[in-house]
Amino acid sequence: MVAELEPVTYGHDEEILLIQRCQAGDRLAFEEIFSMYRDDVFRFSYLVVRDGSLAQDVVQEAFLKVFRSIEKFQFRSSFKSWLYRVAVNEAITILRRRKVKEDLEPMPDVSRERTAGYAQRDWQPEEAAMESEERAVLRWAIGQLDPVHRSVVVLKYFHEFSDTEIGAVIGCPPGTVKSRLHRARELLRNTMARKMGRPDLVALSYARLSNNPV
Repeated sequence: MVAELEPVTYGHDEEILLIQRCQAGDRLAFEEIFSMYRDDVFRFSYLVVRDGSLAQDVVQEAFLKVFRSIEKFQFRSSFKSWLYRVAVNEAITILRRRKVKEDLEPMPDVSRERTAGYAQRDWQPEEAAMESEERAVLRWAIGQLDPVHRSVVVLKYFHEFSDTEIGAVIGCPPGTVKSRLHRARELLRNTMARKMGRPDLVALSYARLSNNPV
């Protein structure tokens, strides 16, 4: 079992050295990498699979696969993109294996719970700024997207990946990412319109998602 460490931030060169230590068989180095990324990968996984237990499974399987394959990593892409690619694939695989409930369960309270050592960070400012009703329906609407569009939305708006970074994760050019984001926003807008019947809040959500002023 990987020991729990406090998250640490490393520069690019330091991360490369850590990966090289992992490739040389240094388990402590892998524990440091696990500590760096576990919270973000859990948060991503939770938003995609919408279930705390399944999110734990994604994190465990993703890091296990990365650990087993890290000797083959050749630095042709960023380690972060590679890790998230494994996590995305694992999340989609789990969703295909198991039918999860339609409504997103409440996010665990960080002050009360560290699920199997995975601390959950606070929501990003753009989500915290929304009214509670709008935020709840938006999260519900994201949960109605298919796993691929859901992953793209989560990477873009909750993890602030660029279109190029998302393309590296899901294996497609930036233009395809833009198309999928556009399609996802349209689906979200239509879903929220049907759910809420509130054009004002729907327009507000759409503008915030697309990073454009109302």
